[in-house]
Amino acid sequence: MASGSQAYDLSRYEPREEEPKVRLVKRTQPVKSIYGLRPITLVMAAVIVVSVTCLLLYNNAMISEISAEITAATDQLEQLQNENKRLNRELDAKMSNETVADIAVNELGLNKLENYQIAYVNLSSQDVVTAKNSGGTSIFSIIGRAITKIQEYLKF
Repeated sequence: MASGSQAYDLSRYEPREEEPKVRLVKRTQPVKSIYGLRPITLVMAAVIVVSVTCLLLYNNAMISEISAEITAATDQLEQLQNENKRLNRELDAKMSNETVADIAVNELGLNKLENYQIAYVNLSSQDVVTAKNSGGTSIFSIIGRAITKIQEYLKF
């Protein structure tokens, strides 16, 4: 067995160092977060919550502003109504008979009427209408007089 160098090749039995193979593993399900939802779902939910909160705050601010405007308008209305009442009282005071008489005497120089300035008119005479006698004896004038007498009788 000794013919040259025939030695045993023990390297065949030594442990081999193989480089580990890198494998790419494809996931069949999307990445899930701690709560079992995708991250984009959580981001969208957060955006919706923030936007609804902002809208509610804006709505409350607008309601407060409009309420302040209503209060201011109500106060102004009350002031104007009070001023209207004051002006109406002032107008009534200026239109009284005593004030008018005082202005007529002092500012305009008018005086009360004297007896010689008054002229009386007697309207106690009867209300009578006299028709001019046309003296017509035609049939139409006779019929007209008859109709007139009937109307006077019936008091038209």
